[in-house]
Amino acid sequence: MTAALAAPATQVCAFMLGCALVHVARGHADLITRLLAVTAVGAAVLVLLVASLDYAPEGGTFDEVTVYAAS
Repeated sequence: MTAALAAPATQVCAFMLGCALVHVARGHADLITRLLAVTAVGAAVLVLLVASLDYAPEGGTFDEVTVYAAS
């Protein structure tokens, strides 16, 4: 297998594994739905936290004028 086919083959295998796991766990749909919802909310919170830390002012001051000037 060439290097050009390695990444797509890995993606296909991961997708098929996910499909198989969903098929096996379909009897526990309510539990899986809650787990996926909590995971999605957690990922969104982490993305927003990282974004807020990237755009926070570098200085030690955190007043309205500094925040407005930085945006």
